[in-house]
Amino acid sequence: MKHLVIFLLLLVPVLASCSGEKDGKGGRQAAPVHVMTVQPRDVPRVLGAVGNVRASASVGLTPRVTGEIEKVHFTEGQDVKEGDVLLTIDTRPFEATLREKQGQLAKSEAQLRKATNDAGRYGKLVGNGYVSREAYEQTATEAAALRATVQADKAAGESAALDLSYCTLRAPISGRVGGLKVDKGNMVRSSDTTPIVSIDTLSPIYVTFSVPERHLSLILDRMHAGPVEVDVTPTGGQAEKGLLTLVENSVDTTTGTIQLRATFANENRRLWPGPFVTVELPLGMARQALAIPSRAVQSGREEHYLYVAGADGKASYRKVDILFETGDTSVVEGALKAGERVIIDGIVRLAPDVPVEVLP
Repeated sequence: MKHLVIFLLLLVPVLASCSGEKDGKGGRQAAPVHVMTVQPRDVPRVLGAVGNVRASASVGLTPRVTGEIEKVHFTEGQDVKEGDVLLTIDTRPFEATLREKQGQLAKSEAQLRKATNDAGRYGKLVGNGYVSREAYEQTATEAAALRATVQADKAAGESAALDLSYCTLRAPISGRVGGLKVDKGNMVRSSDTTPIVSIDTLSPIYVTFSVPERHLSLILDRMHAGPVEVDVTPTGGQAEKGLLTLVENSVDTTTGTIQLRATFANENRRLWPGPFVTVELPLGMARQALAIPSRAVQSGREEHYLYVAGADGKASYRKVDILFETGDTSVVEGALKAGERVIIDGIVRLAPDVPVEVLP
């Protein structure tokens, strides 16, 4: 019993000392953190975004007349030039219709010549009293009606010639031909709305992307000063350089972003319509900026924030705005000051005024 009493007396100071190993003053336990001292420096201002590649021009060919595909003049996937013949529809029905309209026009023109001569002859005779004015007016009316008929027949002939020309489908733009949806020998109809073949211009090619509207003024200033280069990198591919060629007319009020478009020569065809690419838009140098690791910046409900290790050994809350991000670095402004120690690791355990232990 004596030995038990001695053991309990020795245990009390040990428990008391353990209960005090929190912040050295009986408070909460200090959170271990890593910090970096933020110092102003010049940082390249590079806006990062995700862009989408699309053809600079795209056309889907649909038939304008009904008929049978007689010949295909291209190979799927080949490059064509504007005006190249792609498909031929059987022309025989349209040639027959054109000859019919031309014959009708010739008949109407012959009738018009006769009616015109009759009206001229009757005009001379009516003055001498050999024919009645009623007979003269009738011949003049017939001549006028036949002139209208000739005009209608001319229009019908032109329409038939136009339909005949539609039997030859030509490339409206230069580009790469896609897959043919209807093979030779099949019927196509003028009422079809699904393109039978498409052409996409891949050189040049476009990349569209969006950036926050707060960068709009800087982007416009850079474009006024001269060409603005844009770098894009497809997944698993090499970086390609192009030029910023378009800033949309209005800001998207639902997202607070402005859409931009860059143009690339794409002579090597490394960019292909459809996929997403990583975009980098260099906008000069940010002078004496506060740059910190992006992982130090946290997102709240309506703001961004970070913690700094204060001189009192506690975490202090700082509201900041992200000006831009480049790689793993964020350039910020706001309540953060030069020389403060920004907490970059161990943030999960932090709250305002929580004691911190700065690790090497």
